Amino acid sequence: MKVLVVALILLVAGISTQAQTDDAKAATQVADKLFAAMKARDGDAIRALFLKDGQLVAIDRPRTGDGPSTTRVFTGDAFAKLIAESKAPGALIEEMKNPEVKVFGDMALVFGRYTFHVGEQFSHCGVNSFQLARTADGWKIANAASTLEFKCAH
Repeated sequence: MKVLVVALILLVAGISTQAQTDDAKAATQVADKLFAAMKARDGDAIRALFLKDGQLVAIDRPRTGDGPSTTRVFTGDAFAKLIAESKAPGALIEEMKNPEVKVFGDMALVFGRYTFHVGEQFSHCGVNSFQLARTADGWKIANAASTLEFKCAH
């Protein structure tokens, strides 16, 4: 009987761990899809990744690194429009190489350091934080925040 109980506990723990792993992968894919849509300047694809009332906060460090940051708040729609209408010469390439993911049921947090290039030219780096909500259509961005830093080891 004890063996059966232990086996059942291990089975349930294994299923729970697999679900966490699948959720973490799916949550990370939202950030990857956002970066791909930004590179393609696809406003509709960007918009589709946000909740209806989702937002993105950009926290801009001064280029000198001195003084307080300024913040800009975008709705998902405004951010999608900003990227889609960008006149930057070259692809907008954002990479977050080693994101960390925490899943709490129907909420997930994806965060990590990133670099941003316009074409081959380094632009800035910083930290991304995506707060996601699970919906009937999958994970969506409820809120995102990014620091924009210009003194980076890239």
